Amino acid sequence: MTDKRIQPRFGPLVLKAELKIDGVVREGFLTNVGSGGAFLALDEPPSIGMEVSLRALLPWKLGELRVKGRVVWRNDPGADDDARSPIVGAGLAFTELDEQSQQALDSYLQRFVELAAQLDESAATHDGH
Repeated sequence: MTDKRIQPRFGPLVLKAELKIDGVVREGFLTNVGSGGAFLALDEPPSIGMEVSLRALLPWKLGELRVKGRVVWRNDPGADDDARSPIVGAGLAFTELDEQSQQALDSYLQRFVELAAQLDESAATHDGH
């Protein structure tokens, strides 16, 4: 699969998410989160093209993320019996975030940019000894 992402993704971040698909509330986990989308790990992923609404509580008291998205690809259950097969779920493209959710998500992602820079700095310091 060719990576067509515009914005970088950050993983392995995992956020418990509540989602609504066709009026039915389910739980899943968001990972590989970026400002334009995420991977939703879910036992029975929604169909490609389906619209979903999700909520997730962000850490560090950043608030709640409320987003609407569209399924752009999926990994189906039982598609491959190989133990190394992909995690079952769906790739989401975010289609609608309110201003508060956008700010919370931006702050959340910025935390990981800062943490990555600190780790790089720490690794460079330790390599120098």
